[in-house]
Amino acid sequence: MTSSASAEVQTQSKRSMAIELFILSAVSLFLELLVIRWMSADIRAFTVFRTFPLITCFVGLGVGFSLNRSDSYKLLPFAIFLFAITMKIADFMGFGLWSFPSISVFQWQNLTGLVNANNEYVMMFLLCIIIILGIPFGMCVAIASRMGVLFNELESLPAYCYNILGSLVGGIVLSLLSNTRMAPWQLLIVALGVIVIMQWKNLRRTAIGGITFSIVIAAAFTYLPTFPAKLLIPELTTYHASERQTLWSPYQRIDLTVLKTKEGAEKTGASSAVSADDAKSAVSDFVGLELSANRAFYQYFFNLKANSPLSKQELWRNIRDDYALAFSLNRPKSALIVGSGTGQNVTSAIDAGVGDIDAVEIDPVILEIGKKYNPDNLSDKVHLICDDARHFFSQCKRKYDVVNFSTLDSHTIAGLGSSVRIDAYVYTKESIKQALGLLNDDGVLLISFATVAPWSEARLFQTFTAAAGYEPIVLKGKMIGCIFILGPRVKDGTLQIPAEYPVQKKTYPAGSRTLTDDWPYLYVQPEKVDYPYLLVVLEVLALSLYAGRRLLFGKSDGHSWQMFFLGSAFMLLELHSISFLSLLYGSTWITSAFVINGILLMILAATIATNNLGQVIDGKIRIVYAILFSTILTSFLISQEGVVASLASGGQFIQYSLVTLLTILPMGIAAVVFASGLRASSNTSKALAFNLFGAVVGGLLEYLSTYLGIRNLLLVAASLYLCSMISFLTTLEKSENGGENPT
Repeated sequence: MTSSASAEVQTQSKRSMAIELFILSAVSLFLELLVIRWMSADIRAFTVFRTFPLITCFVGLGVGFSLNRSDSYKLLPFAIFLFAITMKIADFMGFGLWSFPSISVFQWQNLTGLVNANNEYVMMFLLCIIIILGIPFGMCVAIASRMGVLFNELESLPAYCYNILGSLVGGIVLSLLSNTRMAPWQLLIVALGVIVIMQWKNLRRTAIGGITFSIVIAAAFTYLPTFPAKLLIPELTTYHASERQTLWSPYQRIDLTVLKTKEGAEKTGASSAVSADDAKSAVSDFVGLELSANRAFYQYFFNLKANSPLSKQELWRNIRDDYALAFSLNRPKSALIVGSGTGQNVTSAIDAGVGDIDAVEIDPVILEIGKKYNPDNLSDKVHLICDDARHFFSQCKRKYDVVNFSTLDSHTIAGLGSSVRIDAYVYTKESIKQALGLLNDDGVLLISFATVAPWSEARLFQTFTAAAGYEPIVLKGKMIGCIFILGPRVKDGTLQIPAEYPVQKKTYPAGSRTLTDDWPYLYVQPEKVDYPYLLVVLEVLALSLYAGRRLLFGKSDGHSWQMFFLGSAFMLLELHSISFLSLLYGSTWITSAFVINGILLMILAATIATNNLGQVIDGKIRIVYAILFSTILTSFLISQEGVVASLASGGQFIQYSLVTLLTILPMGIAAVVFASGLRASSNTSKALAFNLFGAVVGGLLEYLSTYLGIRNLLLVAASLYLCSMISFLTTLEKSENGGENPT
């Protein structure tokens, strides 16, 4: 073979490896995001604590990269299949209903307080978490083992560009498919199909097995039963659950139960044709809906019309009175309802004669359920808006007679590993100020909330007092836990409260922490030492160290630890950015997707620039670090209390663009440092492995925000970047003195 022919073959081989790396990178991020989405929705323990599935994937990827051989890659279809079956078994056995053993974080596991994390429960959880998280760990090891080989065969920075491009495609595809309401097991079959195609040529038997696995997964999730749901209110068990189904929104798993009278259910099931008499009785046959989100009770919708079977019972009259209270205080003509859900408050507003209603709900699937089962949502008086309540406050230009927080809460969080729930910024001091600014001169702000414990009620009371400058009226609902009322007539003492709702004269304990945009943790008690959580963290760290022992405790240098600290610091920057930009654009899935993909694009641009200007950047790396620290300081300064709220209220494109740029710019500069370090590495897969293990530490450190605040994560990140710079300078000094060569 001539040298030119040999070169051509080698070029084709490199091109094939680049394409393979691109596809595997897409599948890798697709699977990583899918694992987090599925586990946080189907296993209640991870609904708030998404960090643990996230770092499990990082550990698996790190181990896979460090192997530098692709033996386990052929086992990937089997690992994907095993993950699906494990999730089904966890569902069937009821493990998905377990709460995380925490004594400081409320997870909606009951209505009176936090989980009783006894020793037996904690030990059982520690055992089960190894099994549950072990399968996604194996998936990530399998796919990263092949990616590590490809990285070492290609030039480091071009290979990293293929990796980022593939990751970008994988993230976008998952976001788009998730928005089509596909169930996670269906999304998993998509990933399995791609791997089957990839492995068909060389691993035909494994690929055929992958097809078989896909069929088994589809059959298991279609025909095998799920863990039975129980209705929360015993009085509803006398009615017939005519329909049960699981729906997947971009945010969460929603389990819907439709309740009818026994006669109504029989008429519905008897024939698809509905007679005129049946149509007239349809309202009286329909009892209501129960919605669960991520395996926990979420909300009801009751048919409380005059001809409903519920209308004559005291329990349901009390519920109707609680919902109607907001619209009985000042004879409103206009109302804003946030967290409108399926529309119980909308119905109450229409019954009270309100003629202009804006109903805001963040979840598009819940909005669709409300349109289907609650005719009042389709009234000409109602304007349904799919948006985050806080974002709507910032953008709204009109005023209302009533602003009603409709028992607004959340069972999911923003971003991937963040501790911030999607409703967190709705209850901060800055948010309440914005809501009060939407009231007319005679307006009323009414906030209904199922307070979970005395400390949560005290926290809300103190926050509302700080926002308004005066104390709210506090009522005990007949069925709803606690009702807070603010507004001009509360301030001047002229608001009349119905006699059946006596004002609660409570004395709240001093020192409760005020909810702010920097510390929005309504459901967290940071004063407690959360020893069960710390035990789980120690277990995960121990397993991570064991899995990566050959890498972390083997021969390494300052350059490897530079990559480690870069990974841990970057995680904190990313989590801060998602939380911070949620204030500008809303805590929606779209915001998270745009931030993540925007970060990937910025990393890609930084990598391309470093590849083209490598020698220049390598010689100025100290200056690049100095720029990095200055951008972190700038981001820290614009994160001050109230700054983002005022900028968001301005709504100017230039303001938004500037704040967004200053928020994500540190990650762009950090990406230049990372690319320079990767370019200097003699073993690309090892460098990536250290970086991923560093990301594990960064993910765990994110929980510090519940003590320090979100803004101070930037200071922790700056400290980690300082450690990475010291590691780099140590390596550079050794090379200059004739020791190891960093290049």
